[in-house]
Amino acid sequence: MTELPPGYLLRRPRDEDAQALVDLMVAIDVEEQGAPDTEIEDLKADWAQPRFDKGRDALTITAPDRSFAGYGWVWDRVPHVDLQADLHVHPKQRGIGLEQVLLDRIEERGREHLPDAPAGETVTVAVFAMAGTPLAEILERRDYERTRTFYRMTIDLAGGYPEPGVPAGIEIRPFRPGVDDREVHATIEDTFAHHFRFHAESHEDWVTRRMGHPSFDPSLWLVAWDGDTMVGAILPYQFGDLSWVRELGVRDAYRGRGIGKALLVASFRMFEERGSKRVSLGVDAGNTTGATALYEKSGMKVEQRHELFQRPVSPAVEKESGLRPAAKQLERKE
Repeated sequence: MTELPPGYLLRRPRDEDAQALVDLMVAIDVEEQGAPDTEIEDLKADWAQPRFDKGRDALTITAPDRSFAGYGWVWDRVPHVDLQADLHVHPKQRGIGLEQVLLDRIEERGREHLPDAPAGETVTVAVFAMAGTPLAEILERRDYERTRTFYRMTIDLAGGYPEPGVPAGIEIRPFRPGVDDREVHATIEDTFAHHFRFHAESHEDWVTRRMGHPSFDPSLWLVAWDGDTMVGAILPYQFGDLSWVRELGVRDAYRGRGIGKALLVASFRMFEERGSKRVSLGVDAGNTTGATALYEKSGMKVEQRHELFQRPVSPAVEKESGLRPAAKQLERKE
């Protein structure tokens, strides 16, 4: 395992560290994107995900002056099988091996899921990195495979967008909390059932991640109905200054009729009425439903490209490295 430089320490994050860790991530946002893109609500939402335990699934690296130099986490989005991870190293602390230290511990945590993984399943760690960044290069050198490209697409509302144009027989209505919850969940599940990395999620977990998010605002959600049948839904959020469409789905039997575009444009109008200047979303560039083309026709443009890197974990790596349990490693460092 990669050793930390002298004076640097590993420890688990604490609740009182939240703002300082956000400041670390904002420094990276400014370096790579030119503007802040992280809010404290984002961090709190990560820590509140089902099964996530920051005492096991998150790590920080402090510099000799005790400021945060690095932060990483890993979460089993599909229990014990598909692990999503993220790591952040302050721009002024790059080039001294901190990324490798965090990846060592993330992968070590991944191996701890092996005994509980279903028979025949491969336990895989996945990390997103913006194309062309130092992290992307580090992941490639570490034999992570670049498996997918995702776009961040944005529209400047001042430039205009199409009229809503709701298809005949379809009605777009506000989401009704406590009434539409399960049907919206079912609609989103049906819509994404054949998408890359899809996994069925219990309603309780979905509610925790979507409706339990600190930025959840039910008045932003819209649903499309054909009579008494829900046929589509859009789930926007206001993350600080960022207006974001988190999910947009239309059931298979209703695609190609303009329902997705009607929901998206209705969301643009709603955000604009609330004073937003821009709206963004993320989309799988390999999506086979034509989502990227739909967004382009609605006035959105690709703003960023993010690559998904994946690597399986295996017991063989653990034996070769002589790794010890994560808790013992931390005890030694703390």
